[in-house]
Amino acid sequence: MKSRIKYSLQLALMASLILLGSCGKKNKVNSNFNNGTSPFYVGNSAINSTMVSQVQNMKNTTTCLPGRTRLTNDISFYINGGAVTGTTIGGNWQSGFLNSGTISNLYIGVSYYRDLMFVTKVTNGAQVIGYNVTLSFCDVPNNYPNYPALVSNDRPLVNFQAPSGIVLDNNTYCGYGVVDFAPNTLVVSQRSTTNPYTSDYPIYTSFTKPTCNGQF
Repeated sequence: MKSRIKYSLQLALMASLILLGSCGKKNKVNSNFNNGTSPFYVGNSAINSTMVSQVQNMKNTTTCLPGRTRLTNDISFYINGGAVTGTTIGGNWQSGFLNSGTISNLYIGVSYYRDLMFVTKVTNGAQVIGYNVTLSFCDVPNNYPNYPALVSNDRPLVNFQAPSGIVLDNNTYCGYGVVDFAPNTLVVSQRSTTNPYTSDYPIYTSFTKPTCNGQF
């Protein structure tokens, strides 16, 4: 019971720090960012080819739940700076991804629904410029027959939030870092571009470390 209370207090403290960080000042938009969907493409000089291959392999081997398929495009968000505690990042996430400096670390998380979270740390020498979060979601069908899917390729994902922070782990069991825990993250599935009768749909998802090499 004491450990549960301690853990709840830690989450509450992290959430408070993140709110203070995002509300206490305006977030300056870094001019050195791309408004694309993902930094993981061949030819991106900010990232090494090993990370690109690791991300692609993870997407190829992590199948969605039966009856669901992975969305065609990923979506990315970034923060400048972003450290809340030693291993937890958070703040006011903006659409796009930082691409200046060097993408020096990769962390991967997975949800129960087989959605994937790729976190990258962007540095310039010893200085941390910020972090990117790239999301690879599976589609979500509607429970009502003949109604449009809640998450699909024609519904953009926007407004990512991680109110309790994203806890990162630098272990190398997997050949990359992992997302220890990212509870109750939020992203909004906007109304369908082909169906005017849909409305924005909030998606709450928790991510944790993947299973690899007999670990976790």
